[in-house]
Amino acid sequence: MQDIIKQPRVSVVITTYNYERFIAAAIESVLGQTVRPDEIVVVDDGSTDGTAPVVARYAARGVRYIRQTNQGAGAARNRGIRETRGDLLAFLDADDRWRPDKLARQLAHLRRYPAAGLVTGGEWQVFGAARPPVRVRRRPARAARLYPRILIENLIGNPSLVLVRRACFARVGEFDEGLPLGQDWEMWIRIARAYRIGVVDAPLIDFTQHEDSLTAGKVVERHRSNRVIRRRYLGEVRPLTRRVYLWGAGQSMSCFYMAAALADQPYRHGSTLRLALLALALDPGYRTKEKVGLCVRAVLGPAVFARTRRALHRRAGGAAARPAPPAATPAESRYANVPARRRR
Repeated sequence: MQDIIKQPRVSVVITTYNYERFIAAAIESVLGQTVRPDEIVVVDDGSTDGTAPVVARYAARGVRYIRQTNQGAGAARNRGIRETRGDLLAFLDADDRWRPDKLARQLAHLRRYPAAGLVTGGEWQVFGAARPPVRVRRRPARAARLYPRILIENLIGNPSLVLVRRACFARVGEFDEGLPLGQDWEMWIRIARAYRIGVVDAPLIDFTQHEDSLTAGKVVERHRSNRVIRRRYLGEVRPLTRRVYLWGAGQSMSCFYMAAALADQPYRHGSTLRLALLALALDPGYRTKEKVGLCVRAVLGPAVFARTRRALHRRAGGAAARPAPPAATPAESRYANVPARRRR
């Protein structure tokens, strides 16, 4: 264990499917790390666009390209796990970008807290020019026990955030390719059940929100998949009172995220309000501020809610200054006007 902590080899697995528009910027964000990884592999899950020639330009800089028939994101990550040899594994979805100090911060965290099997952190959610980015914070943790609390919702975040010890996969297995959605959350549940989790108090990635992403618009499908995942693990939670609480809290967050997904859609304010109120009723003590805010947003409508929030901020003296997300890399700018292809 100590040898791994002192001199860990880091493998990066970048997964992509028809993301010619994004892949260069993703690779550049890995190559631009203040601590360079030992191995970078791009697993192309059967792209039919120009992804391959874009990745080929990075072969001289040590980026290895692997192509497989289209099997889904989980299968692509599993292929990356099997094709790499690092003691630590980091994943990156091709439409996301790492902050320059992501690996440095996570490696330092693992050195300081060797009991952690996985380390994650915060993120910037980037929506494009029409909407300002939103910072998502996660409560910092040295090496915390998140199980079974992680059954309420995905407390760790998407795969682009994590740095994981290879030993975790050897112990708990690979990503479940049979799940249509939520494969990452289900994996984090298994890891959190066996290992402690570290959380860095800093944004580590730019998480790109766009209509061509794998989960865009799949609100009902996500809700169904979440129920399958919770049922898989809730039965082992003891005592019964804790199991009942986790079920209610989990249903509350499913309603919350469904309401949030509908909040900006025209003529869906009634559905948004009903789901937000149900989320608040099922568990009024968890993330209360966000649930109440969503209820208010549903009543006022997104435009009035946004104007009201800005007015309150001005009255309070303005929002605290925050760092802007990194500027577009040359590679990202080059592909900014290339239309994205929709995932299957």
